[in-house]
Amino acid sequence: YGPHVAGWGFFLDDWADAAGRYYPPGGDSFGNVMAYFHSTFFYRPVLVVFTPLKYFVFGDDKAALFVWTLFLAVAIATMTFAVLRMLSVPRAHAGLVAALALVYPWFDSIRLWESANPAPLSIALALGGFWLALIGLSRRSWKWHAGAALLYLVSVLTYELTLPLILVAGVVYTLTAGWREARWRWAADIVAALAGGLWVGTHTTREVSGLSADFSHLGEIVEGGAKIFAHTFLPVGQHERTSLMLLIVAAILLVGLVVQLRGEGDEPAGRWGLRQWLILAGAGLAIAILGWTIFIPADPYYTPTIFGETNRVNALAGYGLVILAYATIGVFCSLFARALPRLGRFATAATVVLALVLGGAYVHVLDRHIGDWETAYSIQKQGIATMKSTYPKLPPESTVFTSGYPAYLSPGVPVFAVSWDLNGMIKLEYGDGSLSAYPMTEGMKVDCGPDGIGLSGTGALPVVSPYGKAYLLNLGNGEHVRPRNRAACRAVAGRYVPGPEIMTAAY
Repeated sequence: YGPHVAGWGFFLDDWADAAGRYYPPGGDSFGNVMAYFHSTFFYRPVLVVFTPLKYFVFGDDKAALFVWTLFLAVAIATMTFAVLRMLSVPRAHAGLVAALALVYPWFDSIRLWESANPAPLSIALALGGFWLALIGLSRRSWKWHAGAALLYLVSVLTYELTLPLILVAGVVYTLTAGWREARWRWAADIVAALAGGLWVGTHTTREVSGLSADFSHLGEIVEGGAKIFAHTFLPVGQHERTSLMLLIVAAILLVGLVVQLRGEGDEPAGRWGLRQWLILAGAGLAIAILGWTIFIPADPYYTPTIFGETNRVNALAGYGLVILAYATIGVFCSLFARALPRLGRFATAATVVLALVLGGAYVHVLDRHIGDWETAYSIQKQGIATMKSTYPKLPPESTVFTSGYPAYLSPGVPVFAVSWDLNGMIKLEYGDGSLSAYPMTEGMKVDCGPDGIGLSGTGALPVVSPYGKAYLLNLGNGEHVRPRNRAACRAVAGRYVPGPEIMTAAY
């Protein structure tokens, strides 16, 4: 990630959030800033503070904000390592799982898109709580668990993604310390998680879709999750080998389970062996399932996918898949060692080597993805340069409608794709919160109304700018006009059309 820090940029909500910090309605007083973010994130109260706080601390310095995003990634990796060590996973294996998660490419939007911070922040808080809970169990101390329950609550109020995982944390407590020690701690977790979930659920404005829609979305999540599963084990190449990978992994784990149940997989006390690998694989699969569960009642848009900003749906599930992949490698190497006893002492080394090969493939894919995001930002900068060279200054309350420019570079990697990205950008770039800008994307056209200019069609907002204050700008070739009346608008409207929705289908 390091070489890319200096050249990083804003995408989608980044522009809107930064503009909300500096140019909220009514002026940039602290009260107005907080009122703006409260109106945006009232159903996730931690974000009301967290989102503007980033800009109060780092300003709109894109490199600094990217470093902050990477810090969250490292924090999660560190907590992953700490939790695995608390659960007696050997140091080398715990470290490699954490490292693989850091470069896992199928949720890389939470690394490469600053506005995806809520998910990793929530995960970091939940893992921190789980770590404190395990410490409290080992010390038979409720003080540590009180801190854990608080972090769980804050995690859910940040982003409810972690709620299912927190609800079942008591299973691990029970397995490690017994039911008597676990039961009231587990109860405290459930109270904290449900309290946070109740707040989020009763304050969100999302419409309830009904059971039939939820079952339909569940099917889409299962299908999409299976594809992410396959890409986790075979990340390189454009392929559709989902069924094959599912069969191979299932076969490895099933053989390992049979060997273990027959008593042929036992290791001397204290040694990490087949039984432990199988338990770790089961834990990884459970985390993946729980990570996707919260999205069942969500909009269909929230479905597991490999593409760009949409792969943030895998933010928690991806950690489970990485654990599952590493554990499956461990099961395979353990079985291989049992088949060839002379090579048994090399089982750990083989596991490490295969994990490093998988990590190399992850880095290869991640590097390609980073290149896409950087290219998308460079295209943004070209568009910004065209706008500023065409209009070095704009009168207050002006509105620019742009055309002829791509919405996305590749699936999920945006250029100027929605109303709020370009609208935030123009405020920041010109230092004037009264300015507005809207991109013309696929399905839209210029609407010359009796009193002003707007956009109509799929995704267009009901915004009308008076004649004389509305500008039409083709970001692709620099053509521009400022119609003074309806007739002038109609005479040129046909020349301003959307650019390509997407420039390349590959990601």
